[in-house]
Amino acid sequence: MKFNGILIILISIFFVQCGSPDNGSSGTRDEDRRIRTVAVETVTMEEDTLEEMIKLNGTVEAFNDAIISSEASGRIHSIASLGQQVNEGDVIARMDDRLLQAQYEAARTGYELAVDTYNRQSVLFADSIISELEYNTIRTQRDQAKAQLEQAQKQLLDTQIEAPFSGRVEERFVKAGELINPGMPVVRVVNAGTVNITAGVPERYSADVREGTRVLMSFRAYGDMNSEANITFAGNIVDAETRTFPIEIELPNPERTLKPEMVAELQIQRRTIENTLVLPRTAIVRDEYGPNVFVVRSENGNSVADIVQVKTGAMTGALVEIIDGLVPGDEVVVSGQRNLNQGDRLEILQTKSSAEYTGAAREESIRR
Repeated sequence: MKFNGILIILISIFFVQCGSPDNGSSGTRDEDRRIRTVAVETVTMEEDTLEEMIKLNGTVEAFNDAIISSEASGRIHSIASLGQQVNEGDVIARMDDRLLQAQYEAARTGYELAVDTYNRQSVLFADSIISELEYNTIRTQRDQAKAQLEQAQKQLLDTQIEAPFSGRVEERFVKAGELINPGMPVVRVVNAGTVNITAGVPERYSADVREGTRVLMSFRAYGDMNSEANITFAGNIVDAETRTFPIEIELPNPERTLKPEMVAELQIQRRTIENTLVLPRTAIVRDEYGPNVFVVRSENGNSVADIVQVKTGAMTGALVEIIDGLVPGDEVVVSGQRNLNQGDRLEILQTKSSAEYTGAAREESIRR
């Protein structure tokens, strides 16, 4: 019994010593385990300029694009080849003109005879040998013969279809040997040395978009091809169905890299906002109360996350204006914020000025 009592006492002492807490450090370790550390990138807010842009899709159209139709009936004798370059006035299609050529020669002979007769009878009329009625009849016959000659000449010329402007034959609607009638399309000639970008602008922007407004353009077919130009035409009429008004941007296209019906992505400058605070839109964290951002605060020598509700203004591309909730000098988390909670400790990997950061975001938005 005495041995058992001693054993129980020793076991009790052992458990008391092993379970004794270190009052000087245990609480600190538990607190450290509760505070997360999250790696983030931040920007220091400073006043910047924001260009509010309107994003639209437009379509490339050739400045000169025409379907050439026939003005006469006949059989196609020859026609320009697809892809052939033609100059203004060049013959792009010919019809069999033998019958019309004969009619023209007959009309020309008749006119020459009428003119000769008129000249002879004019002398007789001057000498009062023929009456005024006879003279007027001969003069009318001359005028009729002239009109018939001009008509025959016009019909003969219509058998040669000419290019109305310099360009390239892009389509042929008939082939050599086919019979055509007046009004039938023959070829399509396109001059894409200059192109128009056309688009429809929503009517709510009618006070902001006008001729001369700056436009940034990119083309889906050419990922890195960006252009800047000004609107050359802004319509005054709103389409009743789409509630948009038309605009056009004229662009030189000497290399023919832009082709009709290509899609152009447009960014039209609406207004420029000076001396404002700008953030990338990805920095915004939304909850049921609205938009928020995480701001860096100092606490016991550590950087911690503090969620701040903000009010946003104009948005353009990847950028958003902050009109309330932040002041210059605030340090805002712009990367890693999706993993943050209020009070999390921060490991700041990189800090930039907001103008430097948003400038890079703006260039990326333009390239896209």
